[in-house]
Amino acid sequence: MMRRFKELLLAALLVVTLLVISSFATVSATKQTDEPPVAPTTASSDELPSMFEEDLGPATRDIPADTDAIIRAALAAFSHRAAAIPAVTVADAAPGNTIPPAAQPVYLPLVLGPPPLPVVVPPGATPAPEPPPPASVTAVLWPEPSIRAGRGATIAYEFRVYNDGRGDAGRTTITLPYNRNHVLPIGSRLDRSAGDWVSELTSSRLTVTFGKLGNGKMRSGIVYFQVNSGLPDNTVIDMRPEFTWSDERSGGSGRGNWAPVLVGGGNDTAAFVWLIVDPASAPASVSRTFFSDRFVPGEHVVTWLNTPGGVVGLPVANAADPSGRVWLTYRPDGLARGTYQLVAHGTRSRLTGVVSFVVR
Repeated sequence: MMRRFKELLLAALLVVTLLVISSFATVSATKQTDEPPVAPTTASSDELPSMFEEDLGPATRDIPADTDAIIRAALAAFSHRAAAIPAVTVADAAPGNTIPPAAQPVYLPLVLGPPPLPVVVPPGATPAPEPPPPASVTAVLWPEPSIRAGRGATIAYEFRVYNDGRGDAGRTTITLPYNRNHVLPIGSRLDRSAGDWVSELTSSRLTVTFGKLGNGKMRSGIVYFQVNSGLPDNTVIDMRPEFTWSDERSGGSGRGNWAPVLVGGGNDTAAFVWLIVDPASAPASVSRTFFSDRFVPGEHVVTWLNTPGGVVGLPVANAADPSGRVWLTYRPDGLARGTYQLVAHGTRSRLTGVVSFVVR
């Protein structure tokens, strides 16, 4: 009798235990359903997305001997838009739309010393061979789109390398600092057969190495960046390359052009760099100041004029300062009333700025 009672008691306890477990599971499931989902763990800030790499194919070309094609392109754009050009041109997406005061030149004292002694070659001695000619490299960055990029869009940055020297450049290394809160590198298209490749990628800079570049040659390659989809309007994506090159002499280094892009609701691009004028509309007797900060530091910037009758050369030129800024002053004496364009062209970067002004 006692044995039977114990068996019944154990069975009852087992049933109660199962009911308690079932009830706890139900409550637990209900609680998990009511709680918000937990976000997955994100990658550390040092990790970068993998980049695709494509072969651009042969990308070395001769540097054009003149600017005829650029002149024709600028004139064609002017002729096409002449009827629709407003009296006052609105600047195209620059971080600042006012002309800063021109930088004051610094004059260093002239240090005079004794004249150098003449070099005397002893009779029968073999003259030392002339050193090999140096390379002279300029690196230019061109974004596409060049004015404004939509949130989440892709910007294709074209690296253009020019060798204007008499010697060959053995290797050119271009470093591009970037803000990973604004953009992230996602891919590249480079000429593998020429030895071009992305040689370094960190969370703050990207480096592209170009192989040998002959004198009078240029080569290009493309690196793609994706814009952060959470950026507010008018965020400035700030880009300026730095570069070094080697040759059979001592090589060299330099800074490229500033190539900012604004963030907005969509893409906007232009074939020319930003250039503004002040005043945009005035009588012919009033001097205009033209300004741009998009050229290569130290390069010579020349100008010409687009008119309804064609291209007119101008004796207006200046050198860009160490930041790539250039100021140009022009008084359009003798021009009839109407709309004209001043074209500013960098002789090393081959970048061209165009802005309209009105003579009234």
